[in-house]
Amino acid sequence: MTVQFPGGLTVITGETGAGKSIVIDALELVLGARASAEMIRAGSDELEVSGVFTHDASIRDEEFPIGEDDDVLILRREVRADGSSRCFVNDQPVTLKSLKKLGDRLVDLHGQHDHQSLLMVTDHVRFLDGYGGLGERAEAVGRLFHEYVTVRASIARMKERIENSRRDRDLYRFQSDEIDNANILPNEDEELEQSIRRLSRATELKELGWRAFQVLSDAEGSVEEVLGSLAGSVGELAQSDSGLAPLAERMEELTGGVSELAGDFRRYADAIEDDPATLAEIEERLAFIERLKKKYGPRLDDVFAFREKIGKETVEIEELEHELKALESTLGTVGPNLFRCARELSAKRRKASPELAREVEAHLAELGMSGAKLVIEIGKNEGGIELAFEGAQITVGKEGADRVEFMFSANPGVPPRPLVKIASGGEVSRVMLALKLALSSVDSVPTMVFDEIDVGVSGRVAEAVGNKLLKLSGKRQVVVITHLPQIAGKTVSHFSARKTVEKGMTQASLVALDENMRQKELAAMLSGEKLTDTALAHARELMKKPGNDG
Repeated sequence: MTVQFPGGLTVITGETGAGKSIVIDALELVLGARASAEMIRAGSDELEVSGVFTHDASIRDEEFPIGEDDDVLILRREVRADGSSRCFVNDQPVTLKSLKKLGDRLVDLHGQHDHQSLLMVTDHVRFLDGYGGLGERAEAVGRLFHEYVTVRASIARMKERIENSRRDRDLYRFQSDEIDNANILPNEDEELEQSIRRLSRATELKELGWRAFQVLSDAEGSVEEVLGSLAGSVGELAQSDSGLAPLAERMEELTGGVSELAGDFRRYADAIEDDPATLAEIEERLAFIERLKKKYGPRLDDVFAFREKIGKETVEIEELEHELKALESTLGTVGPNLFRCARELSAKRRKASPELAREVEAHLAELGMSGAKLVIEIGKNEGGIELAFEGAQITVGKEGADRVEFMFSANPGVPPRPLVKIASGGEVSRVMLALKLALSSVDSVPTMVFDEIDVGVSGRVAEAVGNKLLKLSGKRQVVVITHLPQIAGKTVSHFSARKTVEKGMTQASLVALDENMRQKELAAMLSGEKLTDTALAHARELMKKPGNDG
């Protein structure tokens, strides 16, 4: 389906099931609505929807790929059978969030389900903010509220962590002191064990050293003495036989080596301490280290690793306390900012609310509800958080400090009551149209689409609704899907939604109607499938009324 809507007022009519909803679904999709694989025609792998929009500089944003010379925007959406989708603006890929943000600036689409937003009190504040131009302020309050709640929750979690860790910190401090005060050296346990083994056999080792010294050098007939005598004989005979000279040198070297070895044994024996007190001290030191290894080991390296670990955790606890102070400082800034912004927003809402009510009532009077009264009640937000600042206290939620609810009375003399409890379907549709008309005076969105805004109305009221829509289209493009001939007759830009079956496949289309086709369409809407002369005449009258010259 390909269709181009002209400026001004365009109406789309057609029987139930003729395909009008396909137009709305496609438009919503290209404007950033949620996609579903169920939208794809059976047997196809994907769907694609494109929308071409003219625009002015007011919609420009760094987020959108719009060049300075681009006066046309092409929005495109692809949806695959696996449910994934891709979004493009002027053939440049964008996120779905960006596409929706841009779509909201291009088109205000009021679908049938949007009637229900009037019956949801939580949406009433959105209408008021829209009329008062308070959207950005409300978003700022929402961001500050989110930040405040997030920081406050972080503070609570951090305090709990710090409180739990304080007990650990006392234990860590004891453990750190115990390990640090021990002044343990790497491999000290192995060295102590070796010292204990040596001291426990000190007498034997000392005796061995002396005995070796005596055998090698000190005793009569020692190795050094025997070798020395033999070396002298070899040296003397080497003078007669030069072949003995090398052997004589080796004998002298060997004798010298034995002498040096004997000296080493003597020094070794002298160095051996046979001191039971020293042995007891070393055994006590080793026992202490073994206790530390049992607590923090099992190896000495594990003790050092454990000390490093609790040192880091102690630092982390201290860092948590610093972070807590920083968060509390942030909260001390965000809280007053939220308080001030929420109060300012509340004051502006209270100023805008009677103005919106008066404008809605004026539109309702022209829509056949001259005695209707709308009261916008602004009360205290009861579902937020308490904030106190400069001697004042308010309750703030994500929408600010206010609870906004529309109170409505359709008839004079009847006190306004909550709109959600008393309005009929026709009244709700007219209140919604009146709100849209009021919002249009402050909204710059160039295109408005109404899907059956006329639910529950007929006759003279339908005529008034049509006039209102026609007046609204003087400043922007308006597309209306309607079942009422009184509305459809207001413009020559008239499309009929139709379905045909081609080669076993259902095809939907929008047919642009000329004057003769329009007359028949309006007559069918008046009298049903059989076109009577009376219906045709009535259709001609509707087409002749003021405002129907296109």
